[in-house]
Formats: sequence, C-alpha cells, structure tokens
Amino acid sequence: MSPASRHQAARAFEEFQKALVRDQIVTGAGLERALQHSRALGIELQDALVSLGLTDEQTAYRTLASAAHLPFADLKTVHPSPLAQHLVPASVLRRHEVLPLAVDDKEIRYVTATPYDLEADRAVSMSTGRPTMAMLTCRSDLLKALAAEFEGANHPSPSAKPPTLRPGVSPRPSVLIVDDEATTRTLVRLLLERDGYRVFEAFNGKHALDIAGAQDVDLFVMDLLMPELDGYGAIFALRHQERHAATPIVVVTTEEGPIVEKQVLDLGADDYILKPFEPTNLTSRIKAAFRRQRLGA
Repeated sequence: MSPASRHQAARAFEEFQKALVRDQIVTGAGLERALQHSRALGIELQDALVSLGLTDEQTAYRTLASAAHLPFADLKTVHPSPLAQHLVPASVLRRHEVLPLAVDDKEIRYVTATPYDLEADRAVSMSTGRPTMAMLTCRSDLLKALAAEFEGANHPSPSAKPPTLRPGVSPRPSVLIVDDEATTRTLVRLLLERDGYRVFEAFNGKHALDIAGAQDVDLFVMDLLMPELDGYGAIFALRHQERHAATPIVVVTTEEGPIVEKQVLDLGADDYILKPFEPTNLTSRIKAAFRRQRLGA
C-alpha cells in the first residue's frame, strides 16, 4: 500500500472508531474489547464487532463506509452486470476478494470489504483498461457472491492460452481492424502501430474472415454496422472456428444500450467501446484484453 493509501486507511480507521462510539453503536469499553479481539485473531475491527455480537454486519460496514467516504453496496439488492463480470479475471477476484458490479466507457465499479486497498484497485484497473470506483460491502455477502462466481454459474469460461510463436514469426502481437470506414481504420492503425502491434485491415466481416483464415491474428477490433457481413455475423463465424474460438474481440461501434451489449457478449466479444472514443481508452482496452488472456481469464 502506498503512503497516501496508508494515510487514508489510517484516517478512515480513526473516524470509524469515533463514529462507533458517537453514534452509540458500541460503548467505549465495547470498542476496546473489539480492538483486542481484532488484534488477537488478526481480523478487521468491523468483523471483530460482528464476531463478538456487539453490532450487526450491515451496521458495522455501513458505518465504516461512511467513515471512509466510500459508497456502500448491498449485494442482496445489487447484482453484477455481465460485462463487468466478464472483464475481471477470476484470478483477480480470488487474490483480492473483489467483485465487479458495473462498467461503462468511463469506469468500472467494484465492491470490496477492505477500504483503500491500492493493490486490488490497480489489479481491477489493469485487467479492464478503465479507471475504477471502489464501493464497500459486507464481507459475508461478498464471500457468498464470490463463491457463486467460482462455481461457474456467472463467470465466463477461460479463454485460450496466448498463441505460441513459431520459428520465424514476429513476436509482436497482431491486430485485425474490421471497419467499413477508412478514416477509422487509419486512426486505429496509427495508434496500434505506435504501440508496436502488427496491423491488418478489413472493410467488412467477410473480408475479415478471409484475412483471419490466411494470417495469424491475435486480436480483432470489430465494428458492428458494416455491409455484406456485419460485425455480429463476423463474431459468430469467428467463434465457430477452432482457430479463433477464443481470440480476443474488442467491439468498437456507435451501437449502444444493454441489448447490444448483451448481444455482443453472448456472441463471444471480450469488450465493448462506443464511438467516438478517446485514443488512450482504445489502446488501454486492447492491452487489457491481452493481459486477461495471459492471466487465463
């Protein structure tokens, strides 16, 4: 944890203790007892309070959220969106005990039971290519939700392993840009070549399938509205090819809304970006898609 995060966490801990007594949730003697219990068992103060029966879990965590100036999310009434779940690898969920809740082009929102966990925050941001907003929730609810994730009921199946390089093949990852607008293809090509990717271009879904069958493509940047064969059809066809059954596909389109998001995710896309986009947003999402693949998400 960085010095700034340690300072924030320490300040929140102090405010939490003050609020517990000020709001008459516990007495001073009860707080001291909980602190001793926390140190003896190596658990968080809020969990020690619940363990000793001094207050209920909702009250403890809502008070902590207020002291830490973080939103509180009740997982009994709030449920994760499919895209948010899809973007964060199971390895990140397990290691940091976080649960992604919602995502848009601006940020990803996730819940934790530990305020100001910078390592967890960085892991979520890096795996999604987005800024983050942390929210607090009850630990027992979080652990139940994570258990459901790990049972495979909601979490996406693992992607294929990163491609194995053959002798003589360039180690640079390759990206196929699929868009009927030449201006968009040129812009994306320049951005990706600047970052060291090998780049191919296709002007519609049929052209993309031809190139994907002839070249080594490690990731697709896919528009949806195109002539002859649109992005929906191209994604469907790629996912039914053994070669590209799990190759990352980042959709970049003007089409928006929960129905479109669900359609592209159901077809097998890995991320979803709206046009017009910030160049840094696109490149960070592409890097995140490759990173998730390496993590075996």
